[in-house]
Amino acid sequence: MRSDTGILKEKLKRWTLILGVFQVTMGCIIGLIPPSAVEWFRGIVMAHIEFTANGILMIVFAFLVKELSLKPRLLKVWFWALQIGTWTNGTAGVVAAITGSSSKLLPTLSEKFPPPYGMDNVMVTNLLHICGVSIIATLLLTLYGLLRSKAPTEGE
Repeated sequence: MRSDTGILKEKLKRWTLILGVFQVTMGCIIGLIPPSAVEWFRGIVMAHIEFTANGILMIVFAFLVKELSLKPRLLKVWFWALQIGTWTNGTAGVVAAITGSSSKLLPTLSEKFPPPYGMDNVMVTNLLHICGVSIIATLLLTLYGLLRSKAPTEGE
């Protein structure tokens, strides 16, 4: 009989895979938006890249779930931090594209392709802050869970 943690890991793996593939799909669909449809097309390019890259990251992380030695509560925190981090990253690009304004957190992108309405979009900045904190939390929990897991012994 499987443990409650084992069942939770299977559910989290399944949902992480589904949402990862969905995020890649969204990234591809967003990539089809024509430049004339938004105020700042570079935001769409950013969203396309971030959603597809983060979706792939999510798919890879789905295969790590069974390796994580985390209690159920931390597994849930890991899952939600991963979701929040990956989705807010691309969403920041979509918001920037629609509003035509970027964030000071994107200096290189904004320098090469200046947004028409400046770099002071609070929503874009906040989404990027949330993304950064969430992704770092996910990575740290992943490392912690991997380090706590037992290495296979000879004969296993």
